[in-house]
Amino acid sequence: MAKTKQQKEIIVLVALVVVAALIWMLYFGKRDTNVSVLASRGQYVPIDAVSYKGVFVGLSDAQNTEYKASGRNIFIAGPPPPDPNAAKTAEPPPPVFQQAGPTIPPPAPKPELNMKFFGLGTLPASGPRRAFLLDGEEVHIVSEGDTLPHNIRIIRIGNDSIEFEDTVTGQKNSKTIEIPPPA
Repeated sequence: MAKTKQQKEIIVLVALVVVAALIWMLYFGKRDTNVSVLASRGQYVPIDAVSYKGVFVGLSDAQNTEYKASGRNIFIAGPPPPDPNAAKTAEPPPPVFQQAGPTIPPPAPKPELNMKFFGLGTLPASGPRRAFLLDGEEVHIVSEGDTLPHNIRIIRIGNDSIEFEDTVTGQKNSKTIEIPPPA
């Protein structure tokens, strides 16, 4: 015999009520009644009282202590001010170490590109990149590997920078593209 939808819902409702009642009984139904049994097990024995004579002696010693200032303000964080008498008797600091012999020369300055990098492009679709450099009024079109005046060789042309090296010292540097302000 087929049950109707309403009968199925009633069966599920009854099952949920039974489960809720079981949970209620498991958690809230049990009460501990053993508390009174624990309190009445034996004869009452008072706690041994500690002699407070040492405590009172220490308390009276602390109350009779006199404060002696050390010259330091306890409300300001940091070390106490230096003693002015100690500065007069202090020894001079040892002399700074002076290196004897030859000194190492400072490193050579990085190479500079005295031209303005203002653009790049390629002629054929798979051809090498070319950078456009402005030297005063003169425009130089260079590609990777070209050597410019003052011993500067172009190493790599990127989307927004150009890397170059000094052929004499081997030091490398880069320069970013300089975009003129809009007119």
